[in-house]
Amino acid sequence: MNTSRPVRTPALVLAGATVLVAAALYPPVATAAAAEPVCGTTGTATTDSGAGCAWTAPGTDTFTVPAGVSSVTVDLFGAEGGSAAGYVAPNPSNTGAPGGLGGHTRATLAVTPGQVLQFTVGAAGIPGSSRHGEYARPGGYGHGAGGGGAHGGGGSGGGASDLRTGAFGPADRILVAGGGGGAGNGGPQLRGGDGGGLTGGPGGQAAGPQGSGIAGGGASQTAHGTGSPNSQLGGPGIAGGDTDPNTGLPNPGSGGPGGNGGRGGNGGGGGGGGWFGGGGGSGGGNPDNLPGAGGGGGSGYAAPTATAASLTSGDNRGNGRAAISWRYDTTLTLTTDGTDLLYGHSATLTAEVTSPAGGAPAGSVAFLDGDEPLGTLTLTDGRAVFHTPVLRPGSHSITARYEGAALYTPSSSPEPVVVTVGFSRPCLTGSQEGPLTVVAGESLCLGAGARQSGPVRIEPGGALAASGASFNGRFSAEGALALSLCGVRIDGAVTVRETVGPVILCEGGSVTGPVTLESNASGTTLSGTTITGPLRCEGNRPAPELPGVIVQGPRFGQCR
Repeated sequence: MNTSRPVRTPALVLAGATVLVAAALYPPVATAAAAEPVCGTTGTATTDSGAGCAWTAPGTDTFTVPAGVSSVTVDLFGAEGGSAAGYVAPNPSNTGAPGGLGGHTRATLAVTPGQVLQFTVGAAGIPGSSRHGEYARPGGYGHGAGGGGAHGGGGSGGGASDLRTGAFGPADRILVAGGGGGAGNGGPQLRGGDGGGLTGGPGGQAAGPQGSGIAGGGASQTAHGTGSPNSQLGGPGIAGGDTDPNTGLPNPGSGGPGGNGGRGGNGGGGGGGGWFGGGGGSGGGNPDNLPGAGGGGGSGYAAPTATAASLTSGDNRGNGRAAISWRYDTTLTLTTDGTDLLYGHSATLTAEVTSPAGGAPAGSVAFLDGDEPLGTLTLTDGRAVFHTPVLRPGSHSITARYEGAALYTPSSSPEPVVVTVGFSRPCLTGSQEGPLTVVAGESLCLGAGARQSGPVRIEPGGALAASGASFNGRFSAEGALALSLCGVRIDGAVTVRETVGPVILCEGGSVTGPVTLESNASGTTLSGTTITGPLRCEGNRPAPELPGVIVQGPRFGQCR
């Protein structure tokens, strides 16, 4: 065993911590691989959510990182200190004080598959006894151990819980949850200090009379809790240290023993184990039934390599606990059936989510065009096939994001799929005379300055986009794939029916003549357009949006 003194560095922590919600290890099923006994010999698989193991019995065990896992979240709870008897016979009966509560350390650790972590779960301190001449109580098992409760009814300190990596030596502690101090005997105010947090709590002590025990100090990130000096009658509390007070062997962060009560009187409580150990409270004594004092709590710790760390004091009763939870890593691959599209046509995107743990991840995938959401689909056998809506002309950077699930981490496509939307031929400019027909499968563009004189007809399966152009004559579309008219001027009747994709008339446009919009299926938007003539809207799904539209004529149907 490596018995060298560990290098201690103050932890950087995030304020606050939530109480553990145990994660879950699912039995071997098609969705996750778990062949080896990752929970060691005493850990149990938990079944609340995700994947995880829990340890509730004091002792030391290991955890083996499963395949496909690169980070784990650890919850450690230190043990509670032992309560005091309250009195020592034949003194009058008195209410005993409680031991300090154990701390809670929570953090996320980067790991590699097959790596072995070692957990130690601390044991609760032993309550003191009111029997005259009763033996001192040993401190709770842990890394470090709790300090012993003194002769005279003092409770012993609770053991710390820790996690170690590498060679599992004292210098390999990564996370520690401090144990609570044992209570001093002689009254309800002599409770043990709470363990955990950046600094363990001090023990409780009486306000007098002279000769009463002095409380043990709580441990910090850089020092053990101080012991308390001799009272007039009782023995001194011992400072926390790096030697196990129960075995005499090296055990960094062990609590100091409490001081014995003088002449068979009230004893002090032991310090709690931790990153550094709490100090023991000194004893009181007889005559005068002077009270002892409580032991200090041990401190918690999270190494700088831990992330999202939180250290909370006074969060656990009884024995310590440990839990570890994880999700399996995933990789998302995004492909498309084509990167060059005609306006009005849809791209088919396929997102495939895989995990090195095997199985088919469940959950949903969101598809985005830059920052703009396109849609979200549920995975089926790890795949989602998405047909894009009609994209505006130009270049589009399409990405996909897997939202994650109970068993699997979120992931995103590493690089965007670039889709370019264009037209069947170069945009028309200048003057055009005579009828203009957009046939099925054709996507036509009219650019700024284009002037169309003659009727325009878009046949089923055709698409048209115009910007800054002018039209003179009847304009009709039936069964078109898409229609976009921005900043255009139309002198003539406009009829648009049963368009498959979006119908857009945008800012700066004008129509002189009746406008009829019927049974368009994917959204109709008229914004900033002036219509001189009647506007009729029937059966469009959804109803047309009309922001900033000026209609100089009657309105009918959905456009009233």
